[in-house]
Amino acid sequence: MNGVLGYGMTVPSLEVADGFFRSFGLTPQEGPRTLGFGCEGAEQEQVTLVEARHKKVAHISFGVDEGRLVEFGTRLEAHGVKLHDAPKPLEGPGLWFRDPDGLWVNLREGRPDPGVPMPESDMNVGSSRPRIDRAAWQHVPSRTRPHRLGHVLLYVSDLAAAERFYGEVLGFRLSDRTGRILSFWHARPGDHHVFGFVQSTHPGLHHSSWEVPSLDALMIGKQHMDEQGHPGWGLGRHGLGSNLFTYVPDPWGSWIEYFIDIDQISDAWEPRDLECPAAMWAPRMPQSFVVNTESTEGMEL
Repeated sequence: MNGVLGYGMTVPSLEVADGFFRSFGLTPQEGPRTLGFGCEGAEQEQVTLVEARHKKVAHISFGVDEGRLVEFGTRLEAHGVKLHDAPKPLEGPGLWFRDPDGLWVNLREGRPDPGVPMPESDMNVGSSRPRIDRAAWQHVPSRTRPHRLGHVLLYVSDLAAAERFYGEVLGFRLSDRTGRILSFWHARPGDHHVFGFVQSTHPGLHHSSWEVPSLDALMIGKQHMDEQGHPGWGLGRHGLGSNLFTYVPDPWGSWIEYFIDIDQISDAWEPRDLECPAAMWAPRMPQSFVVNTESTEGMEL
C-alpha cells in the first residue's frame, strides 16, 4: 500500500459540484456518467462524482506497488473479504471490495500522482535567507492550483473495526491517535498521514486535503473561496501532523483543505497516543467542523 489515489462521492447536483471544485482550483475530467477532477497536470482522476439523491462518500482508491495486486487479492480472501466487480457507474481496474462500514474500496497498481513539481521554498525565516534581490510580492499567484491530493479523513461508525481492517488487512501503518476518537495512518516514509478516521455514529467524509506550493497560495485560495461564498476555518497549524491549514466547507456538509508544511516521518517513527488539540493555533473552530451531516440513506450506488 503506497497511498491514496482518489475518492468518490455521490452528490445531488453535478452542476453545483462542477462549480465548487473548479473554484477550489481542480481541473475537470468529464466522463459519460460521472464528473471527475484532479490536480493540474495530474494523470489520475482524484475525485469522482456521481449524481444521486443524497451526498455520500462512495469509494476510496489506494495504490499498490506494481506486481503486488495478486498478493493483496490472496490476503483479502484469507481474511474473508469478498471481491466484487466495480460498482456501476464507477469503473476502474484492480480489486473492489467493501470495508466494515460498507464503503467501496479499490486497490490498483500505481502510485499517487505527484502532480506538477513544486518550487523550493524561498522564505526568509529563522536563520535562512534564500531570497535575495527578489521581491516576493511580485510573485504571489493570482489563483491557487493544488499540486497533489495529500490525505482523506473518514467518519467511521466503529473506530476499532476500521483500524483493524485498514491496518491488519490492508497494511496501513499507524502514525498517531487520540484515544478512541481519531487516528492517522501512513503508507510508507513520507507524509505523517495519508488516511485517517474520526469516530462517529455513521460513516461519512470528513475532509480531503490538497497540498499547495506556498503560504501565499494557501491564503490566496482561502480568500478566493471566501469571496465565492464558502468561508471556512483557518489559517491555523494542526496538532498531529503539524501542517498549516485552511478548510473550506463544501456544499454538502463535508470539508476540503489546502495545506502546506506537513511532518515527514521515516520507518523509524513510533506511533503515539496523545491528548492533542485539533490546532495549536487558529481562529475558533466552527461547531460544524466535527458534525457528520452525511445521510444514512442511499448507501448503494
